[in-house]
Amino acid sequence: MKKQKIQMFVIVVILLLCIVAYFAATQYAKSQEQREKDSETQGQVSLSIAKTDDVDAFSYIVDGTTYSYTKSGDGWTCDNDASLKLDADQITTLLDNLKKVTAVEAITDYDSLSDYGLDQPQNTITVTCGDETTTIDIGDYNEMLSEYYIKVSGDEKVYLMDSTLKDAFSKTADTMVVQEDSTETEK
Repeated sequence: MKKQKIQMFVIVVILLLCIVAYFAATQYAKSQEQREKDSETQGQVSLSIAKTDDVDAFSYIVDGTTYSYTKSGDGWTCDNDASLKLDADQITTLLDNLKKVTAVEAITDYDSLSDYGLDQPQNTITVTCGDETTTIDIGDYNEMLSEYYIKVSGDEKVYLMDSTLKDAFSKTADTMVVQEDSTETEK
């Protein structure tokens, strides 16, 4: 009987050690996963340019043409062609890109904005919220890093970021009009 108690005790101890080892291994795996996530975002900078609902007007340049939009009630008007019926959902989606802009790096020590193509930017996005106007200049493309240089008015830093803003703000006004449903036009 004593031998059975000793065997049972050994089995319980081994079982407890296995349980402790399991929990230790899962905690270690979680901490490693968090370290990997942290290292991926290390150096990234989040910028908040504007909240979608706060934007009263905005403009940007596509192929040398400046497209300007003004909020009118619940909708939007293209200042270039007021006859266009703009799709408010497309405008909202476009402006959502300004809520959280993530740059992979902030450059604080530089000699000249021309080193980054920001003296003659590829695109200038201007956003007006009430009395406040913010300008975002998109400069040269860094082929080695596959990133664009951007500069936000009121901020002395130059940022490196992906093509999200450049791509989003490259639509002409006629691509943002309300698409008529073909079934509606047949009625």
